[in-house]
Amino acid sequence: MRGSERVIKALDLEEPDRVPLFDFLYEHRSFENVLGRRISEVTPEVCVEGHRALGLDMVCVSPGPRRGWRNKFEGDMMVDEWGIVYKVSQDLKTLPWYIRGPISEPEAFESYQMPDPSAKGRLEFVERVLEIVGEDMVVAASFPIGGPFTAASFLTGFDSFLKYLLTEPRFAQRLLESVTKYCCEIGSLCIDSGIEIIFLNEDLGHVDGPFVSPSLFKSSLKPHIEKVVRSMRRKGAKVLLHSDGNISLLLDDILEMGIQGLHPIERKASMDIVDMKRRFGDAIALIGNVDASSTLPWGTREEIASQTIECIHAAAPGGGYILASDHSIHPGIPGQNAKFMFETARRCGTYPLKT
Repeated sequence: MRGSERVIKALDLEEPDRVPLFDFLYEHRSFENVLGRRISEVTPEVCVEGHRALGLDMVCVSPGPRRGWRNKFEGDMMVDEWGIVYKVSQDLKTLPWYIRGPISEPEAFESYQMPDPSAKGRLEFVERVLEIVGEDMVVAASFPIGGPFTAASFLTGFDSFLKYLLTEPRFAQRLLESVTKYCCEIGSLCIDSGIEIIFLNEDLGHVDGPFVSPSLFKSSLKPHIEKVVRSMRRKGAKVLLHSDGNISLLLDDILEMGIQGLHPIERKASMDIVDMKRRFGDAIALIGNVDASSTLPWGTREEIASQTIECIHAAAPGGGYILASDHSIHPGIPGQNAKFMFETARRCGTYPLKT
């Protein structure tokens, strides 16, 4: 079975020939760890080579800046096309450390101009990956700065946006409407280019619970996220949600929005994959749960194998599970550890599963 078929079957909550394999792999240093060599930049060719080196069934990429855009640097500070300021390091080049957004106060929104989703060159990286990947992997796309909540937070600053949701709700809703429109437009263009899966990067919680109360999520954030999900599904794409943290209190609403797969089911946030499979396994595909904060960076081969097999036994019976870490293959994970996790999954994840 081809990788693309394997992933789609799992997202349809069916059993493929074996458990599909996926992970977010995007940082420059991560590709060097996996490929075992220095690289000058993460080109589409390097991106596909790195995912193939891990034997993955899905690769997730993102639209880039418009043609001709060059990020502005002053020392280790970088300003991107959105006007967002980041601090760049050797380990964090693709997703550098967030510093501040361009909308410092509600009044600044009036003069802010969002990037044009249909600008020339925006989809060049995505289209090149689609061209060279073949059918051994399915290609998913994520949005440049995440879903509506994440994008709005990046533009104003996270703490500020949480405050605006309560103290300046009209402004917060206008900003959410604006970024939701952008998400729908860029997502539609990705699907038209051949993308079959939209990965909505929308962190909704920390290790102890959601960032906002379930009632505030339902009234202020859910309508915008759901609009994006429904728009993408009408275009024929499957829609997956990436959210770190403990989002147990939001799961009923997440299902109502039409999300078809949930990633990464973070262990250190007490996201229990056994309970998730029991409660939601017939309604949503589960993706992840192998600990990327300690087991994959520093664990023994025995510990990595044990946790990988544990995830398969907990979530894969009956289908609807994709093996992945509970975050990403970040620069702190040795390449050999990542490869060993996926080798173990290939060896132990063939259907019918052995108990």
